Amino acid sequence: MPSRLLRTGLTLAALRLVGGLIAFLAAPIIAKRFGLDPALDAFYVASSIPFVLSSIALIGGLETAVPPVFRSLTTDETDNNGWGFVNALWPLALAGVLIVAAISFALMPRLLPLLAPGLDAERERAAIAMARVLLIAPIIAAPVGAWRGALIADNRLIGPAALVAAGSAIYFLAVALAPDSLGAWTLVAATLSASLTGILGLLIFFPRALTAQLKPRFDFRHPGLRAALALLVPLGINELVYHSDFVIMRGFATNVGPGVVAAYEFASRPVAAAITLLVAGIVTPAFPELARAANDLPAFRTVLNRAMKAMFAVALPLALTFLVLRGPIVTFLYQRGRFTAEEAALVAPALAALAPYFFLTAVVQPLAHATYARQQPLWTVAGSLIGLAFSAGGAYFLSRRFGLIGIAIADGLGAVPLVAVLMAWQWRTNREAAKNAKKKW
Repeated sequence: MPSRLLRTGLTLAALRLVGGLIAFLAAPIIAKRFGLDPALDAFYVASSIPFVLSSIALIGGLETAVPPVFRSLTTDETDNNGWGFVNALWPLALAGVLIVAAISFALMPRLLPLLAPGLDAERERAAIAMARVLLIAPIIAAPVGAWRGALIADNRLIGPAALVAAGSAIYFLAVALAPDSLGAWTLVAATLSASLTGILGLLIFFPRALTAQLKPRFDFRHPGLRAALALLVPLGINELVYHSDFVIMRGFATNVGPGVVAAYEFASRPVAAAITLLVAGIVTPAFPELARAANDLPAFRTVLNRAMKAMFAVALPLALTFLVLRGPIVTFLYQRGRFTAEEAALVAPALAALAPYFFLTAVVQPLAHATYARQQPLWTVAGSLIGLAFSAGGAYFLSRRFGLIGIAIADGLGAVPLVAVLMAWQWRTNREAAKNAKKKW
């Protein structure tokens, strides 16, 4: 059994690595086609609200909350109770997202100017139109998150992960092959294509395990809904806080000047890709071990310390690489087509300024996942909330003097409170383990 779990964990990590790499490879194509065209500013601002809603519905919310509740309702003889819970949950989730999407659609002309006050009138109109279309993505994500969670609970892990990687491949192809006449709407089409791949793939490739089980009903009194809600609230808050940082930074970037939002995105792509790959390669394989050892603190500490040492050993040289080789990295990744040398000179210092953010965010990932393994997610939520205040406040002051570089520095400031809070949690956990050890003696 351990070897099977290890193989499954490694396969999932590999699929996440492949999906993340494919999605990252779309960035150089976008740079070649657009450079720092202010039209990209409009798209990235437009994607803010839909992306946050989609993230809450998917991995950060429903997909994570469904498996433990599903398993608690399932017996060795039947999983009917588990599917009864899923069929009561996903219609409610879909209805809730539809309501939020409808409100967002109506209020978008007022919301986006607040989120991105520096956009000119033309880009603002384009962003509003794109944002309204992109609201289709979270509507798709609501049932997909619940369905994927049910499949994961049924130990069907590889298929859903493979479909996520397939969605990344579809996104890449859409970006690479779309006609130039679409402009920034290319990215809208690519985003929705990836979303449709996810939902259609689940329905087509899991006819018995999923499609035949879907019997939606509105059952507000189902006992599993309350348990799911107890998990969804902290997960959703944490996901909201995490992605709100990107939304806020994009808003400050619009005040710096045209094309600066796009420059911020290009600078942050290598950092985000590296974090994704490190989580997939180090934290994801370790998480099942952390969950199994959650009530055995000596074993839990051993697994956590091993993951943290591995993350530190890889993250530190990568952070130094971003800092020292910022120019060659940006030139190699982006400087072709419409992405000029002058634009590379704007992005490279921002990449270097993001190096502290990368290092702190990477090394804290094992601790953040450990709080979930111990069912103590409020520590991570609290650290993220404090960090959001630090990064927003830092960006407010630093962007006025240092522009894009100030925004990147503020990201690093926001990671400091999360590290501090989770280190306090680790100290508390270690003290608890020491007390338990003394009692045994």
